[in-house]
Amino acid sequence: GLIRSPDGRTMAMLLRENRRRSTSHIMISRDEGVSWSEPRRLPLSLTGDRHQARYAPDGRLVVSFRDMAMGSPTHGDWVAWVGRFEDLLDGGDGQYRVRLQDNLGGSDCAYPGVACLPDGTFVLTTYGHWEPGEAPFILSVRFTVADLDAAAAAGHAVTGDAAGLP
Repeated sequence: GLIRSPDGRTMAMLLRENRRRSTSHIMISRDEGVSWSEPRRLPLSLTGDRHQARYAPDGRLVVSFRDMAMGSPTHGDWVAWVGRFEDLLDGGDGQYRVRLQDNLGGSDCAYPGVACLPDGTFVLTTYGHWEPGEAPFILSVRFTVADLDAAAAAGHAVTGDAAGLP
């Protein structure tokens, strides 16, 4: 996933680690992608595959991806990370992470599309194994960062289940 800084001058590229021996990585460019920094490790909170991000109206980032962090209770599930661009640059964990949906088919899910509508509502869409014994199907979730903040405040952050979101 490619994310521009709020001022547009810096790009961050989030990279999956396919061998599953490390965390995901990040590379930074400050010259429109002509050159990139050496890859460096991201925290476990951003370790996964297929990162897609959009900014919320308040300037925070919402990053949707498949959690592939070793030992994570949401491993293989569809998750969203909330934080700031500076967290990416500094290697921080961000504000919190929530499970968007429990994937019941191993780790076969999450090529997420992420949109932020003009009113601040996020619409995320992907496929996964969402019902026991059923074939995978496409699912969309809708929320605002206020909804995610409330879920986090209710104890659903990091390892929780935000299935109660609208």
